[in-house]
Amino acid sequence: MLIALLLAPGIMSSNIVRELTFDDLKELQRNTEMDTTNKPKITVHHQFSEPTFELYGDQLVVRILESNFNMVRTGHPVIPAHVSTFELPFGSVIQNISINHSTPETIKLFGSLSIGIHRYDLLTKIPQTPIDPISRISGIYPEAWVTSHTGGGLSNGEHTTFFSLRIYPVRYESDDHTLLYVQNVTVTIEYEEPTQPILNGNNVYDLIMIAPEKFLSSLEPLVTHKNNVGIKTKLVSVSTIYDEMFWYGRDQQEQIKYFIKHAIEIWGISSVLLIGGLDGQTNQWTIPVRYSRVVPPIEQEYAEQSFISDLYYADIYDSTGKFSSWDSNEDDQFSVWNEEYREEMDLYPDVYLGRLPCRTIREVQIMVEKIITYETNKETTDWFFNYVIVAGDSYPDISGFNEGELIGERSIELMPGFNPLCVYSSLGDINRKTVNAAMNQGAGFAFFCGHGSPGSWSTHFPPDGTHWTTGYNLIDMIPLKNQEKLPITIVGGCHNGKFDVGLMNLINGIREYGLGGYFFKSPYRFYYNEWVPNCWAWWLTSKPNGGAIATIANTGLGTHGEDDKDFNGVADYLEVLDGWMELRFLELYGIERQHDLGCNHAQTITEYLHVFQGNNEKMDTKMVQQWQLFGDPTLRIGGYYHTTTDIL
Repeated sequence: MLIALLLAPGIMSSNIVRELTFDDLKELQRNTEMDTTNKPKITVHHQFSEPTFELYGDQLVVRILESNFNMVRTGHPVIPAHVSTFELPFGSVIQNISINHSTPETIKLFGSLSIGIHRYDLLTKIPQTPIDPISRISGIYPEAWVTSHTGGGLSNGEHTTFFSLRIYPVRYESDDHTLLYVQNVTVTIEYEEPTQPILNGNNVYDLIMIAPEKFLSSLEPLVTHKNNVGIKTKLVSVSTIYDEMFWYGRDQQEQIKYFIKHAIEIWGISSVLLIGGLDGQTNQWTIPVRYSRVVPPIEQEYAEQSFISDLYYADIYDSTGKFSSWDSNEDDQFSVWNEEYREEMDLYPDVYLGRLPCRTIREVQIMVEKIITYETNKETTDWFFNYVIVAGDSYPDISGFNEGELIGERSIELMPGFNPLCVYSSLGDINRKTVNAAMNQGAGFAFFCGHGSPGSWSTHFPPDGTHWTTGYNLIDMIPLKNQEKLPITIVGGCHNGKFDVGLMNLINGIREYGLGGYFFKSPYRFYYNEWVPNCWAWWLTSKPNGGAIATIANTGLGTHGEDDKDFNGVADYLEVLDGWMELRFLELYGIERQHDLGCNHAQTITEYLHVFQGNNEKMDTKMVQQWQLFGDPTLRIGGYYHTTTDIL
């Protein structure tokens, strides 16, 4: 059965011009035909109105009534598009895509098209040198009237092959400074379904926990609890995975990934919890990480050469059901995308995955107690409906937006029934006192939106976004006493989830550079606090007597949008990159009432890929790869004694 999906639901209302109706869905199903060889096909037809133009200063914006997406790429003209995604039986293979369109009309432009803006340097707040957009595009942009991509992932818990289609009714001709426009586009997609299901539908277990041997006994109470609440759980020692001859792989990371594949196919699992990270303050891993080498130097202030990506462990299959290795040329270099080479990576999550990067048995015990108490607490109603937002003026952008507070206000609209506790820089300083005063009241959710490092988080005061607030650092969490009133925390900022930090980095840095040289010869390593005992997100999550029940944060250099380059009246900060993901995650609970943490995390990534992967930008790939869940993916948001009827 073919299902058509509407992309970017709800939160990007400024990007959605027309939503699919029930009649649209029926029409799409009528257009799903069988050819003479019994192979199904999809026929999609769109008729586009003539372009209209709006002039903002010296910048021109083109509008198409039927478009539902504005493609804003750094250094490229802003172009409207129509994006749609279809769900096919898992393992389907696209056989052929045929495109027919009306004769293009040429429209002479009377001004310069609006160009996607470069991000500001997060350290110095100095704009990067602009790049002439004409130098980045040659000939016609986009390169084709229609582009598409496929992926294999989860939809409502079911393994699915996704087919995302992007149609451009207009294209920019750089040589003549003209716009090409087509009124009609018809796309026919022929595909072949698998002759038999790739997965057998078993449901022996729901959740697999993977941990080092020394943590197993401390995890037994959590296993018992999960089984008692109906989540069939199996605990596996990571050494067992390494020792079994069946778990082949080039390294330990690939062995673990193949084991997860086996657990899906034999036991029917849907969730994976990794328990372990660095061993104490050493550089040895109890549960290793995969580093991504997706390097987007244009979109960020410096080319970060690698960053942790646990999405590697969740992306098991490609769209055809084959193993997604993240090493398509088999050179033992994983997740490479630079100017010379780009790996073939599916990126869609095939399991709901989280990590508790516990370094000690004590941290395991803290998290086990937190999760069990949170899910069984019968007194959640009052405090749970608090919502803490910590934000300020993120950038000194041209339009003068107070970005962090704008996204905070938008997020409040997506959390009806919640009591917002706003810690805004427009209301005063953001520091230990103001943040802890809000957090100590207890909250179901907390949202920090600004700038970060492994050991700190801060933002700026309005109106110009250049003066820092005091911020909220690791030491500020020590007096935090919200006890069992724990939020799910989303943090927008660089490296707040970089959990490979530790005191050993300081020792190694001093050995390499000398005591003074470490601070002056390796400024990035020092500035990004690689020597702190733990990263901001995990420090907050693993804190005893308070903190968070789970945190989502970037393991690498995060990036928000800036200014309003499609001139739709909404800051791009809310519409792309970190901002899009933060808002969509909150919407899944606040509006759609989806209660499973890992499902919401994975669905946010999946929908982001539907919408933005067609941009062909390294930064969009990096965005989903670094969005780390520190928490139990099977966590019942609000616990098992809390229901949405409390706020409906």
